[in-house]
Amino acid sequence: MKMESYIGRLMDLFPNSYINRLNELILYSSTNLYFGLDDVNSEQDIKCKLLEWCSRDTYKTQPFNNHEHNLYYQDTIRKRINYYLKTDFSREQMELIYQKLGNSINHDLTIKFVKSGYDMNVLKSEVQE
Repeated sequence: MKMESYIGRLMDLFPNSYINRLNELILYSSTNLYFGLDDVNSEQDIKCKLLEWCSRDTYKTQPFNNHEHNLYYQDTIRKRINYYLKTDFSREQMELIYQKLGNSINHDLTIKFVKSGYDMNVLKSEVQE
Protein backbone atom coordinates (compact mmCIF):
# COMPACT_ATOMS: atom_id res chain seq x y z
CA MET A 1 0.00 0.00 0.00
CA LYS A 2 1.24 3.48 -0.78
CA MET A 3 1.83 6.09 1.90
CA GLU A 4 -0.97 8.27 0.52
CA SER A 5 -3.51 5.50 1.08
CA TYR A 6 -2.49 5.10 4.74
CA ILE A 7 -2.89 8.83 5.28
CA GLY A 8 -6.10 8.87 3.25
CA ARG A 9 -7.55 6.04 5.34
CA LEU A 10 -6.83 8.03 8.50
CA MET A 11 -8.25 11.23 7.03
CA ASP A 12 -11.45 9.37 6.11
CA LEU A 13 -11.99 8.78 9.85
CA PHE A 14 -11.62 12.47 10.65
CA PRO A 15 -14.08 14.53 8.59
CA ASN A 16 -12.67 17.91 7.55
CA SER A 17 -9.08 16.81 8.22
CA TYR A 18 -6.48 18.26 5.90
CA ILE A 19 -2.76 18.69 5.34
CA ASN A 20 -1.56 22.26 5.73
CA ARG A 21 1.34 24.07 4.06
CA LEU A 22 3.67 23.04 6.91
CA ASN A 23 3.03 19.38 6.05
CA GLU A 24 1.02 18.80 9.22
CA LEU A 25 -1.96 16.46 9.20
CA ILE A 26 -4.71 18.41 10.95
CA LEU A 27 -7.15 15.81 12.22
CA TYR A 28 -9.45 18.09 14.21
CA SER A 29 -8.86 21.77 13.60
CA SER A 30 -11.09 23.22 16.33
CA THR A 31 -8.97 21.51 19.02
CA ASN A 32 -5.70 21.69 17.07
CA LEU A 33 -5.27 17.90 17.02
CA TYR A 34 -2.47 17.29 14.54
CA PHE A 35 0.93 15.79 13.89
CA GLY A 36 3.73 16.52 11.46
CA LEU A 37 4.26 14.38 8.37
CA ASP A 38 7.87 15.30 7.52
CA ASP A 39 9.25 12.14 9.15
CA VAL A 40 6.37 9.83 8.22
CA ASN A 41 7.48 7.19 5.72
CA SER A 42 5.41 4.13 6.61
CA GLU A 43 2.17 3.03 8.19
CA GLN A 44 4.16 2.22 11.33
CA ASP A 45 5.19 5.88 11.49
CA ILE A 46 1.52 6.93 11.34
CA LYS A 47 0.63 4.51 14.12
CA CYS A 48 3.45 5.88 16.26
CA LYS A 49 2.41 9.48 15.59
CA LEU A 50 -1.21 8.72 16.55
CA LEU A 51 -0.11 7.25 19.87
CA GLU A 52 2.51 9.89 20.61
CA TRP A 53 0.63 13.02 19.52
CA CYS A 54 -3.07 12.17 19.80
CA SER A 55 -3.38 9.94 22.87
CA ARG A 56 -3.81 12.89 25.25
CA ASP A 57 -6.99 13.93 23.46
CA THR A 58 -8.53 10.51 24.10
CA TYR A 59 -8.81 10.91 27.85
CA LYS A 60 -7.52 14.23 29.21
CA THR A 61 -7.94 17.18 26.88
CA GLN A 62 -10.79 19.54 27.81
CA PRO A 63 -11.11 22.05 24.98
CA PHE A 64 -14.79 22.80 25.63
CA ASN A 65 -16.60 24.54 28.49
CA ASN A 66 -19.05 21.67 28.87
CA HIS A 67 -17.90 18.49 30.66
CA GLU A 68 -20.19 16.22 28.62
CA HIS A 69 -18.94 17.76 25.39
CA ASN A 70 -15.35 17.10 26.48
CA LEU A 71 -16.15 13.45 27.26
CA TYR A 72 -17.89 13.09 23.90
CA TYR A 73 -14.87 14.59 22.13
CA GLN A 74 -12.42 12.31 23.98
CA ASP A 75 -14.54 9.22 23.26
CA THR A 76 -14.87 10.17 19.59
CA ILE A 77 -11.13 10.62 19.15
CA ARG A 78 -10.41 7.36 20.98
CA LYS A 79 -12.92 5.45 18.83
CA ARG A 80 -11.41 6.80 15.63
CA ILE A 81 -7.86 5.98 16.71
CA ASN A 82 -8.97 2.53 17.83
CA TYR A 83 -10.65 1.97 14.47
CA TYR A 84 -7.53 2.97 12.55
CA LEU A 85 -5.22 0.87 14.73
CA LYS A 86 -7.69 -2.03 14.94
CA THR A 87 -7.52 -1.87 18.73
CA ASP A 88 -9.96 -1.36 21.58
CA PHE A 89 -8.04 0.85 24.00
CA SER A 90 -9.99 2.05 27.03
CA ARG A 91 -9.69 5.51 28.53
CA GLU A 92 -7.40 4.05 31.23
CA GLN A 93 -5.18 2.32 28.69
CA MET A 94 -4.89 5.53 26.70
CA GLU A 95 -3.83 7.32 29.86
CA LEU A 96 -0.95 4.86 30.26
CA ILE A 97 -0.11 5.17 26.56
CA TYR A 98 0.06 8.94 26.90
CA GLN A 99 2.14 8.76 30.09
CA LYS A 100 4.70 6.44 28.52
CA LEU A 101 4.65 7.55 24.87
CA GLY A 102 3.01 10.98 24.70
CA ASN A 103 4.83 13.83 22.97
CA SER A 104 7.27 11.24 21.61
CA ILE A 105 8.94 11.04 25.01
CA ASN A 106 10.25 7.54 24.25
CA HIS A 107 9.97 6.86 20.53
CA ASP A 108 11.88 3.58 20.77
CA LEU A 109 9.28 2.32 23.24
CA THR A 110 6.50 3.46 20.89
CA ILE A 111 8.03 1.40 18.08
CA LYS A 112 8.38 -1.59 20.41
CA PHE A 113 4.75 -1.20 21.51
CA VAL A 114 3.45 -0.99 17.93
CA LYS A 115 5.57 -3.94 16.78
CA SER A 116 4.28 -6.00 19.73
CA GLY A 117 0.75 -5.67 18.40
CA TYR A 118 -0.05 -3.12 21.14
CA ASP A 119 0.73 -5.43 24.03
CA MET A 120 0.03 -3.32 27.12
CA ASN A 121 2.56 -5.41 29.05
CA VAL A 122 5.28 -3.64 27.05
CA LEU A 123 4.22 -0.37 28.67
CA LYS A 124 3.45 -1.86 32.08
CA SER A 125 6.86 -3.49 32.32
CA GLU A 126 8.38 -0.12 31.46
CA VAL A 127 6.53 1.39 34.44
CA GLN A 128 8.05 -1.12 36.83
CA GLU A 129 11.64 -0.69 35.65
